[in-house]
Amino acid sequence: MRLLLNNRVKLIVFAFLFITNTAFTQHASLSEIQKIREQGFDSSGLRELAIELTDGIGPRLSGTRGSQNAAEWAVNRLKAMGLSNVELKPWGEFGKGWQTEKFYIAQTKPYYQPLIAVPQAWTGGSNGLQKAEVIMVSAQTPEKLMEYKGQLKGKVIIQPISEDLEVLFESYANRFSDEELGKFDEIPIVKPDKDPYFKSRNSNSKFDSDNLPFSFLKEFAQKEGALAVIANSGSWGVVRSYGDRNGRNLDSLGIAVIDMTYEHIARMVRLIDRGVNVEIELDINNHLVSEYSTGYNVFAEIPGTDKVLKDEIVMLGAHYDSWHGGTGGNDNGSGVIACMEVMRILKSSGLKPKRTIRIALWGSEEQGLHGSKNWVNDNVYNSDTKTKLPLHSKISAYYNFDYGTGRIRGIYINNNLALKPIFKELFKPINDLGVSYTSMRSPGGSDHLNFTSVGIPGFAFIQDRIEYGRGYHTNMDTFERIHLGDLKQAAVVMAAIVFQTANYPEKLPRK
Repeated sequence: MRLLLNNRVKLIVFAFLFITNTAFTQHASLSEIQKIREQGFDSSGLRELAIELTDGIGPRLSGTRGSQNAAEWAVNRLKAMGLSNVELKPWGEFGKGWQTEKFYIAQTKPYYQPLIAVPQAWTGGSNGLQKAEVIMVSAQTPEKLMEYKGQLKGKVIIQPISEDLEVLFESYANRFSDEELGKFDEIPIVKPDKDPYFKSRNSNSKFDSDNLPFSFLKEFAQKEGALAVIANSGSWGVVRSYGDRNGRNLDSLGIAVIDMTYEHIARMVRLIDRGVNVEIELDINNHLVSEYSTGYNVFAEIPGTDKVLKDEIVMLGAHYDSWHGGTGGNDNGSGVIACMEVMRILKSSGLKPKRTIRIALWGSEEQGLHGSKNWVNDNVYNSDTKTKLPLHSKISAYYNFDYGTGRIRGIYINNNLALKPIFKELFKPINDLGVSYTSMRSPGGSDHLNFTSVGIPGFAFIQDRIEYGRGYHTNMDTFERIHLGDLKQAAVVMAAIVFQTANYPEKLPRK
């Protein structure tokens, strides 16, 4: 009887272990998920990838040598990982890039003070070192602007600021609480009114709402022969750097436009308001770049192993281009290295996905999602002829990573209710990593939109906001904005989700 009981206990224990190892999720055994975790947490390659991309390559504005260097670096790195079908593939003609060779600006009167600023992309220079008086142009209408005719030649132009900067009491590194995530469909994704980095932009923001749009001032100042125009763009010593997204079509550069932190513009405004003469000196050398007009995407794969499903594809991706004020740490260096790390984890773990897993690193996202848009149009769905192309029926899902360095807490499912129980199931083996939430929202702003717009399930992740405002498009978007601990979790979570999607019985349901 004792022998019979012992055998029965052994059978029960064996059955329990079998069930927990295989039926816990039918798309990956716990031993496979464990391999993903060990590779991601114990053997992470994120730090070196981050340093090479941000510090080593630097800014990656589209149409420049930096952008080209990033694409070629990614190709070499993905090949070294042992991935298949690594490819640098042109998506089309971007147009002219833009490069700063020199930028210096300082206030010289009433006293000397270096100024925190960045030149706007696709704007002109100063033709050497220049000193100039700062003129404040206050105009609410085009008619009022004409009162300054004949007064701006050789001057540097600023606009009034109507409000003082508010004291900031909220932290920039925040984790979503369970209560917030439970109500995620009800609250804003980002709260711009609470974020001074989003407040001050070079248009009609809260700080200059009494002024004409900045574009009017820029055009008028250029016609009048002004030396430069300074835009209120950023605060707390952070400069949000932008530029004309259609500057790639320019044949020549116009007036120098400078994005400057709020504090340094506001000081000049207060001085001028009180009759104090303000002068600055500046030396700006910007020029157009035509050598890198062709735009590229980067692809690599882990081939599928199932005879029936291997031709189907699960994709993940991020964009490698950046703006020029920083070195693209979070926008979108964090996404690039996280997706590359996912591929390294899966390859090094020796896992065998049923479907092919493909990474895509897109070019020229910042100027209008050009890299992904053109690839989708050429391979998935032709928007001109309204024709489904061969890959339309082959892609199960596309996962995009472009919302910063924070931990993944869940996923946006784009109003596709059929996905809710599926992701609840896919999240089970990673629930302990803080991943359990789905949101019905359709978040915008990145390359997944080109997939969802043609009927492919395209996803962005719900992530903790870690210095989101201080990073994107600013001079502070550097290696330091990447939180490697959070990004390790994100890479492990992504790898687990991508691998399970590759092994799912069917393609994910489409709306």
